[in-house]
Amino acid sequence: METLLFDGWKSIFRVVLMCILAYPFLILLLRLFGKRTLSEISIFDFIITVTYGATLSSIITSDKVSFADGAAILFMLTLLQYMVSRLSVKSKRFSDFIKASPTFLYHSNHFNEEIMKQNRLRIEDLRAKVRQQGISSFEKVEAIVLEGDGSLSIVKKEDVMSKDALDGIGEEKTKSSRA
Repeated sequence: METLLFDGWKSIFRVVLMCILAYPFLILLLRLFGKRTLSEISIFDFIITVTYGATLSSIITSDKVSFADGAAILFMLTLLQYMVSRLSVKSKRFSDFIKASPTFLYHSNHFNEEIMKQNRLRIEDLRAKVRQQGISSFEKVEAIVLEGDGSLSIVKKEDVMSKDALDGIGEEKTKSSRA
């Protein structure tokens, strides 16, 4: 019962240290497993949501986690989240490191098979997405982009010469095939 509110500085130091070690590891792990792991949710929203839930569960249900330990975990996660978001706004290099950039899966009548393979996508998946947009042929598609959040964007061919919405999309030189 004496550990209900405070269990000593040693346990709080351990919690702070584990947050500093575990949070970046989880970000790295999620980045390594690719964009489709999180489909349409940011890495940071995912980490915070799951971790807050798990932490609250531990605080409430485990007699081995004191309130002070749980509060330290929640504080450290929130602080780290804040620091990451601030750094990503202030530093383009840091932002580029932690945020996935969009890439072409299909562009100029070619599929980027290497990128598709890395992200566990098949041509059939892209065909289905094109059909969902009401498009009957790849001849009417300018590009299919795998966005940084894991979603797919279909860009229709138009008569307009400017295609500035496609600027800045990574165009890795890899194995590709014609549509």
